[in-house]
Amino acid sequence: MTIMDICYCVLILAGAFCLVALGVLFIRTSTAIKQTGDTVEMAQDTLKRVDKVLDDVNYKLDLLNAPVETVAKFFDPQRPKFNPLKMMMSFIKKK
Repeated sequence: MTIMDICYCVLILAGAFCLVALGVLFIRTSTAIKQTGDTVEMAQDTLKRVDKVLDDVNYKLDLLNAPVETVAKFFDPQRPKFNPLKMMMSFIKKK
């Protein structure tokens, strides 16, 4: 074997090693991309569940809003006070 044949063998072995390394790199990259896709799908499912829970909480808070406003009106210092004598006087003055 000549020196050129040995160099060709070394180049062929280096090329084969490079192709194997590239193949392993592509396999790992595709695995990582697949795992990332699965993680994104899980995150989207979680976001849908969270959105549903938030909608339920908002609905229940809206249901609680009416009784709270009723109680708040009772304690509001700006609301007019009920005065039966004043009410009777206003009816008499109108007639």
